[in-house]
Amino acid sequence: MKVDTILVPVDGSEGSLLAIDTAKAIAQKFDSKIVLIHVVDVGTRGTMHEFYSYDPVVEEALIKRGEKLLDKEALKFEDIKVEKISLKGQAGDGIVTYADENPVDLIVMATRGMTRVRRFFVGSVTNYVVHHSKVPVLAIPVE
Repeated sequence: MKVDTILVPVDGSEGSLLAIDTAKAIAQKFDSKIVLIHVVDVGTRGTMHEFYSYDPVVEEALIKRGEKLLDKEALKFEDIKVEKISLKGQAGDGIVTYADENPVDLIVMATRGMTRVRRFFVGSVTNYVVHHSKVPVLAIPVE
């Protein structure tokens, strides 16, 4: 398998750190480029016909927080080429769309430690990406 580009979604969580460590090890082995992606969820769908968006000041603060997070996480890849992508939208959809529209060979992300019942009702970004991505996904369990 060719692994030239690895997409790593980051959100500052414990799982995100595990994904970064794993992606770093893979990138060193295959001389891969890392693409760190952070998707800023700037609104919430209330119903099928309603969409509530954040105040522009809050949205700007969330975008800046995401950019700082990307800068911080990029420092962990000393001798590895890193690209940082910040998007607005729903996290799962943003990750899948980016992978579909750009040369990505592997997505490395972590699962959350949810119970099966909670995952059924709440869903998860990793679950969405695994089921919608055309690119292989390495899902790392968080205990």
